Amino acid sequence: MNRIMISSTIAAACFITGSAMAQPMSLAQGSAPSGSSSLFNAVGTFNFGNQKARLEAAGQTTLQGGNPGNGWWGPNTGTGGLERSWEVIWNNTLGTVTFNLYASNDFSGLPAMTMTQTPVFTAGYTLVGLDIGARLTNASMGVTISGVEFNDGSGFVSVGTANASYSGNAFFNNYHAINGTLGSFTLRGITQFTSGTTTGDSMRFFVNGIQAVPTPGAAALIGLGGLAATRRRRR
Repeated sequence: MNRIMISSTIAAACFITGSAMAQPMSLAQGSAPSGSSSLFNAVGTFNFGNQKARLEAAGQTTLQGGNPGNGWWGPNTGTGGLERSWEVIWNNTLGTVTFNLYASNDFSGLPAMTMTQTPVFTAGYTLVGLDIGARLTNASMGVTISGVEFNDGSGFVSVGTANASYSGNAFFNNYHAINGTLGSFTLRGITQFTSGTTTGDSMRFFVNGIQAVPTPGAAALIGLGGLAATRRRRR
């Protein structure tokens, strides 16, 4: 009787796990869950010195992108700055995040700046969403994020709710939850600084990976898998 129960539990866990793995990923605009925190932060800055990009990851030393030349984003006054394409790549197998920034506006050529980190999760947390936004510190500053797409391995899909133009003196947060079963993915888009003058980090866009405790359904699934493994060892 006990062996039948153990086998049934294992089979159920495998079935549920298999079903969860079959769920494709997507992004949905919303609010970050309570108790969440930053796992990584990919930043592109309108900076006329060094450090025009950086990657910050939990538990790691911040990485700074190379200097492809002053004025890299375009004019420092007026409008019509250069469009640059970027991508944030999450490797779920290795647990790494890579931030690439391109000189082109169509992801062509080699990245002008590339950085990879291995974030350290808070115990019991997982990657649950992406905050795609900007920080501006002067009323005359502006930035546009466009062409945002998400690819979970089945092809790029437009994320129209992540496209936005920001101006003014504020943090602009645009959180998108990751739906489906977490796996490797690529988020990419195009950024243009449309106005403002700065020599520091006062104009920037960012993609902030958000970690939190898994949803109750996901936590129950993990618990069921652990229970099955424990009973199997006791057979």
